Amino acid sequence: MSGNDHRKRNFLQKLTDRAISGLTGKKPTPKRKTTSSDRSLFPKPVDKPSAIRHNPESDKKRKKPRQRGYISRLINPKKQHVLPPGLIFQKPSATASIQEKAGISASELSNLPFEERPRPPMPVKTDPQPQHKKKSFRKKLFGTRKKKEEPIRLVIEKKPNSQKDIVNTLKSESYAFLNSLGFYILAYLTVYLIYQFTEALVASNFNIDSVLFYYEIYFPIGNASPLWNRFNIIAITLASPVISLLIALILLRAVLLREKLNPQFRLFLLWVAFHSTTYFLGAFVAGIATSQGFGYVADWLFINVFFRILISLVFLFLLTVSGYKSAVFALETIPAGIRKQRWRLSLSLGLRFILPWIIGGLMVIAVKYPNSAPQHANIMVYDAIVIATMGFMVIPVFFNHKARPRSLPERPLIFKRSSGILILISSIVALVVFRLVFERGIHLIISFSFDVGFYR
Repeated sequence: MSGNDHRKRNFLQKLTDRAISGLTGKKPTPKRKTTSSDRSLFPKPVDKPSAIRHNPESDKKRKKPRQRGYISRLINPKKQHVLPPGLIFQKPSATASIQEKAGISASELSNLPFEERPRPPMPVKTDPQPQHKKKSFRKKLFGTRKKKEEPIRLVIEKKPNSQKDIVNTLKSESYAFLNSLGFYILAYLTVYLIYQFTEALVASNFNIDSVLFYYEIYFPIGNASPLWNRFNIIAITLASPVISLLIALILLRAVLLREKLNPQFRLFLLWVAFHSTTYFLGAFVAGIATSQGFGYVADWLFINVFFRILISLVFLFLLTVSGYKSAVFALETIPAGIRKQRWRLSLSLGLRFILPWIIGGLMVIAVKYPNSAPQHANIMVYDAIVIATMGFMVIPVFFNHKARPRSLPERPLIFKRSSGILILISSIVALVVFRLVFERGIHLIISFSFDVGFYR
């Protein structure tokens, strides 16, 4: 007697079995119902299943399956009926395939024992559809809408073929150097003017006039004026770096990602992004070293010296990472033919980015050197450190060999003498005009009047 059969017997039957076993000395062996261990081949049929009787003689004793009510079908409409034991699910298509394969009729198939019936073909496992991963909030805000293309591996040669190739490359790249140097100067003047005008605009909100010189922004009220307080000092000196950071983020994460940009305009915007980044991250380092500009924020927030050094190191690290990630944009300003050879690519990056940063920075510092004592004593040291911190962005571009530029529809052409010299002359003229216009200082008086009240 199995354990299952013993559980199904009631108390009276168990008592009778004990009495019989006590009198006869033998245990009763009631007949057990034979049921198949495999009751269903297809537990969840898609089509309407056809039930094949496994033991027709026992159908009379079994109860008919209870039909589902209206409420049960309304709550769970997908629930399927469970056939009583002894019935086997089979799809009509599977039954038809069995009959075709074995060559027997439906009546002959039902008369065969269950063990001798042919099996239906095994279902073929289909590949699931790929699930699209949800983008994070950061990728939705700063990421691109287009799918990323797989980078194309370029075969790069290590050595030039002949000396003539080196001379021709130096000639063409010298014109590209003049072109990039001119854009460096123009981009610096653009970012510097935005930086200073933002500071003057915020100062005017606190009724503080300002005079813009070519080397600093001068406040006629003096350093000991009662108009100064802790809040407006932090607000005035913090506004310009924040604007510079916003410009850098917009250019690096939105504008430069566009494919349809003129190569010359792309190079100019890249230099603007570099200068804007240094006027936030590099300006903090320069402010900590000189207690000027962005350094007033740390002074009036009473930040500890340890945290000042720690934040400065973090900002320099962010400058390095930003430059390393921006190597793709720098490579997109170089023709594809030059990028295929390693020695030409290294030469182009050095002449288009590293050398313009060094020479252009020295030219800007020389033009901005004041001929009189400025209001802020270390303001020139502050500007020089800001320009020097751009090296943490430009130099990593030279070492990023994993960057793979896109195949843009408007590819940069080989620079000619006319375009490179013209851009450089325009930048020098703009630099001289900047010195002459702002030498005497431009007095900025901006007043805001906004009042809301009842008329009567």
